[in-house]
Amino acid sequence: MQGFSMAVSSMQAGEKAVFTIPPELAGTKSRCPADIPANLPPNQALQFDVELISLITITDILDNEGILKKTIKRGVGNDKPCDLDEVLVNYNACLEDGMSVSMSEGVEFNLAEGFFCPAFARAVETMTEGEEVVLIVKPEYGFGERGRPSIGDEAAVPPDATLYVYLQLMSWKTVRHIGQNGTILKKTLHRGNLEGQHTENQAVVGVRLIGKLHDGAVFDQRGHQGDEPFEFVVDEEQVSDDLEETVLTMWEGEVSLFTIPPQCLQDQHMVVPPGSSVTYEIELVSVVNDKHPWLMSQAESVEAAVEKEKEGDKLFGSSKYLRAYRRYYKARQIILSCFRRGDIDGEIKQMLISFAFKAAECATQLQRFEQAYHRYREPFRPKEQHSIGWTMTTGAISSMRLKQGHKYRGGMIFVPPIARPGANVPTSRSPATQATRVVNTNRVTTNIENQNSGTTRKSLGSCFRSCLAPIVGPL
Repeated sequence: MQGFSMAVSSMQAGEKAVFTIPPELAGTKSRCPADIPANLPPNQALQFDVELISLITITDILDNEGILKKTIKRGVGNDKPCDLDEVLVNYNACLEDGMSVSMSEGVEFNLAEGFFCPAFARAVETMTEGEEVVLIVKPEYGFGERGRPSIGDEAAVPPDATLYVYLQLMSWKTVRHIGQNGTILKKTLHRGNLEGQHTENQAVVGVRLIGKLHDGAVFDQRGHQGDEPFEFVVDEEQVSDDLEETVLTMWEGEVSLFTIPPQCLQDQHMVVPPGSSVTYEIELVSVVNDKHPWLMSQAESVEAAVEKEKEGDKLFGSSKYLRAYRRYYKARQIILSCFRRGDIDGEIKQMLISFAFKAAECATQLQRFEQAYHRYREPFRPKEQHSIGWTMTTGAISSMRLKQGHKYRGGMIFVPPIARPGANVPTSRSPATQATRVVNTNRVTTNIENQNSGTTRKSLGSCFRSCLAPIVGPL
């Protein structure tokens, strides 16, 4: 019944509601549909009293029914892995008869490189940490018309076989490019405290670090073996530019591994053999940032901004354009954090224009022309657009939607019993992952009561309870 499906799809688990469905959506316009009592007169509106006990979502990841995802346990938070991230998963891939063709209790792979079959990486990009799902994978996203031969103890996958996969995302390590031109590769080994401090320019930081050459030889080690954490001031030329770039991306308590290529190692603070890349494992133990602008009075903020501008002028005169850029940008952010639009008079406006144009000139000298363009435009844009961040284009939004997929609204779906890796009990004995046929997006149990006749009909599952009553007379 179209109206009933529309009604239930608007509910959340645990919700109770009463729905009145008109004849054109109830199917009683010309005749009584097969799924409600047959003694109802035609052209009747129906009223349902519904309690949604549970809801299992089916997601069509690619919007072509190539990869369907049945969520059986929600994960933690909203963050999802992407791009170069390294993920740790449990999985069991089966054929339609339930025979396992590949299983692992803990395997790590890079999303960019993929694993097992193309569907794995596509599905994991839509999952949160701890989430458990069952995938229905069509052959074109599995092993196609050629199938896969048996490998070791793993069974062969026949040609044109649909795969049914239990998949759990245990955890992942964020991997991304940082630094100028994205030349430094960062892998997060342990996430920092997001409620703590994030490193800002001129922060005093305490770190433990180990630097290794390409062959594994240690050439730099500070803050270990009982020593106090190594402390330095960011952006004051006390360590190499690359170390500063790495620490500026970190949160307090974070541990990350940074790979720095040979072309980035021309620095007096870092002496390594020619042509060798290096890796640094860095733990950010402590961060003490400058006083936050929100805690300053307007007079204090003007004084602090002028001081940053003077430091920037000195650095610019020494051709240290990146550090100068950071000072000018910081000066502008201090003012914008303390002054509302109505408080910005002519003098403050001139200061903001000066900071923006000087930062733009630094970006031009660094050949970062896109940043220079945005800095030049800043004085002519509303204050709300001055915040640090990034803008998502329409194309990026479309790409994100494609990755996350949409709710599946197709026909019936069969899922065979699938054993969890390491479990002695097959999932056919578990209510959460039992063999099931799914209509639209839910497993359903419907108690439909005809109040006129007192007859009751029951169908399979345990998703919701409902009470049906006809409304006397046409609407």
